[in-house]
Amino acid sequence: MNTGKIAKFRYYGLAPFEIEVIYTTLKGSFDIWEEQLPIEESSQYVSMVEIEFPIPFSESFFQFFTMERWYRVKGIIKEMKRRRGKKGIKAFLNFCGIVSEIKSQLIFSLTNKSNRQFEMGIEKIEYLVDIIPLQLGALPPNIKEIIYSYDEVNYRWRPYAAIDNGGLDYFFKNNEWKENEH
Repeated sequence: MNTGKIAKFRYYGLAPFEIEVIYTTLKGSFDIWEEQLPIEESSQYVSMVEIEFPIPFSESFFQFFTMERWYRVKGIIKEMKRRRGKKGIKAFLNFCGIVSEIKSQLIFSLTNKSNRQFEMGIEKIEYLVDIIPLQLGALPPNIKEIIYSYDEVNYRWRPYAAIDNGGLDYFFKNNEWKENEH
């Protein structure tokens, strides 16, 4: 399908069939820019997958991409985690914007070591569509990137960090953004 929208698919340490499943699933809605990265020798993860969707994280994303394709992407990532066990996989699901008012890139960072926590995190992403715009109401100005991470203690996704256009970074604590002091 040629939509003119380009999804980016970066990875290392994936099996050919895993690459094929993700590629063909994305190809159903987007043009694809694919990049196989060198394995990070110092990393504690044997595999990494990063998918950047070229549209905002909203109800419209799930309507456009379809829930069937979304479940296929989630399913293959959960299966990759299960197959690697304690060796680890890290997954990043990126969206170009959130709502019309928030153009920042939204990144879901999933690096949990426990299979169950990893699975719970990936299963909860679509339920955040209504919550994230409310959580990000007090976002600092000119933010280009917002990172969410899965909190294993409280079993929920939380805003973790934000980076503005000038390179300043912020962390989220006690329901507010604070500038990170280096």
